[in-house]
Amino acid sequence: MEEQKITEHESLQLIHQMIQVAKADHRENGDGWLIWGWLLFIASISSAVLSYLQMKEYIAWIWTGTLIVGMIIYILFHVLKKKVEKVKTYVQELLDRLGTGFFISLFAIIAAGFINKTSFGFGYYFILYGFWMYIHGSAIRFRPLIVGAFVNWMSAIAIFLLSDMGQIMIISSIAVLIGYLIPGYMLQTGYRKKMKL
Repeated sequence: MEEQKITEHESLQLIHQMIQVAKADHRENGDGWLIWGWLLFIASISSAVLSYLQMKEYIAWIWTGTLIVGMIIYILFHVLKKKVEKVKTYVQELLDRLGTGFFISLFAIIAAGFINKTSFGFGYYFILYGFWMYIHGSAIRFRPLIVGAFVNWMSAIAIFLLSDMGQIMIISSIAVLIGYLIPGYMLQTGYRKKMKL
C-alpha cells in the first residue's frame, strides 16, 4: 500500500481534531460527587443533631459507618466502571490517579488522628477536599467545583476557629452541599443532556 503524504497544515489540523475529541470524550456524570456528597451531608447533619442532643459519643460511629459504606460503594463503582470502560483518555486516567491519591491522603489523615489520639480535626479533611475539587474542576474546566474548592478551604479555616461540634457539623454540611452536591447535580444534568444528543 502506498503511504499518503499530508501537508504540515493538514497534520496540525489532525492533531487539533484529536485533542478536541479527547477533551470532549471525558464525560463526567456526577455520580461520585453525589454519592460522597450525600454520605458526607447525612453524616454532618446527623452529627450536628447528636451534638445538640448531647449524644456526642455516637458521632464517631456515624463517621466510621459513612467511611465503610462509602468505600464499599466506591470499590463497587470502580469495578463496574472498568467493565464498561473501553478506552481511557489522558484526562480520565489523570483524574483516576488523582482520586486514588486523594483517598490515600484521606486515609493517612484519618490514621494519623487515630495513632496520635489527637482531637478529631475536620478542618484537615476540608483542606484536602478543597484541593481535590480545585484540581478536578480545573482538569474538566468545571467552575462549580472550583467554587466548591474555595468554599471548602474557607470552611476549613472556620472549623479550626470553632470548638462547638454542632457548629462544626453545620459548616461541614454547608461545605459538602456547595462543594459536592450542587456540582454533582449540575454534572449529572449536563451528562444527561449530552447523552440525549
